[in-house]
Amino acid sequence: MYRRTLLQSFRLALDGILFVVRNERNMKIHLVFGAAAVALCLFLKVTPIEFIFIVFSIALVLIAETANTAFELLLDFVHGDRYHPDVKLLKDIVAGGVFIASANAFVIGVIVFGSRLLHLTMDLCRF
Repeated sequence: MYRRTLLQSFRLALDGILFVVRNERNMKIHLVFGAAAVALCLFLKVTPIEFIFIVFSIALVLIAETANTAFELLLDFVHGDRYHPDVKLLKDIVAGGVFIASANAFVIGVIVFGSRLLHLTMDLCRF
């Protein structure tokens, strides 16, 4: 049995992440929104606990998108290019998981940023 070093395991995991980033448009979108959320945290000076909620929400979306990509690739590998309604349903279910994670992140973003952005907008409108 082949045993990998810890460094090799990290490298393989990084290869997988880079594959998803390079090949999946939605992962790029999630990364842009995640980076924007972190920048907004710094700009609005959110509390440490709010920052943790934002970071965990971002991580959940990225994990879901990575799992979605892996599952879709596996289904394509096993089933080939032929259309099958059950394969479509499985892909839709996994995509639904990404949607749930994204909706969760959106709600947390509204809770954390909403009132701050509203006050900032009101302050800017007074000028």
